[in-house]
Amino acid sequence: MKKTHSLTALLPYSLMLLFAHAETNALIEVKFFKDWVIKGEEFGGNFNLAIKNTGTEPIPLAQKPLYFSVWQLAMRPLPHKPDYSESELHGNGDRLTIPKGNEHFFELPAGETHVYEGWKIFLSGQTLSFSEEVRFTVSVYLGKDFWLNSEAMTLKGVAPDSEEKVATTDDAKFLCDLVAVTYKNERWLYSKSAGYWSICPISLTNKIRVEPYDGKRLYKIWDGDKPMIYRDGQMILLEGPDENDVFGKWTRERKQKAEADNAEVRRKKAEEEK
Repeated sequence: MKKTHSLTALLPYSLMLLFAHAETNALIEVKFFKDWVIKGEEFGGNFNLAIKNTGTEPIPLAQKPLYFSVWQLAMRPLPHKPDYSESELHGNGDRLTIPKGNEHFFELPAGETHVYEGWKIFLSGQTLSFSEEVRFTVSVYLGKDFWLNSEAMTLKGVAPDSEEKVATTDDAKFLCDLVAVTYKNERWLYSKSAGYWSICPISLTNKIRVEPYDGKRLYKIWDGDKPMIYRDGQMILLEGPDENDVFGKWTRERKQKAEADNAEVRRKKAEEEK
């Protein structure tokens, strides 16, 4: 795997974007791990984000990343629909409310940053139309028809150079194929059923081997001589080298930075209150 190329491809898609609404302001950092998608790909497995509260009021966020992805997170195609509502976010027609004190939510204090981890940001029931240029915003819903929207973002819709089936996983509720998709000088491992979910980048030339790991939903994947532990159904690596586990690496490092920054924010607040 060519790390230098990978970094060059990733850096343009790490964006820090500023939004403002009354006393609720947020700096949302969105990290895409590749700048292209293939037809049938579910876009939500290809990024993570960090949210910094730059306003003076707390921001309500779902505790768990799965709830956050269903209740608050959206990739909204451009141009935005004038009547885009929270019912389109979670698909059941009910109005989304975020009451204070709800056990499923916490309030992100002013000045602090939150990074979701442990689950890829799956966007339940959402699709973006495939085209040569896919334009959208990454948006966070805060209730009462108020969205934090990113600036316009773009992914390339491409036809892969090749697709190779490497295994079938059969311990989930339905069968999924693991396929290696090559586009130019990148090669990614995908889970393929009704659609494609990106898992991780893999080397261009190594043979990919897959074997059951615990008899349930874990598999061991070998990229040449590099082992990885994969959880079927979540399309995520539990263990793996940094060059493969790009989602986990970025999330781990970004969370460490957020924790250090938050500690400094709290220290300064404590000094001001003395």
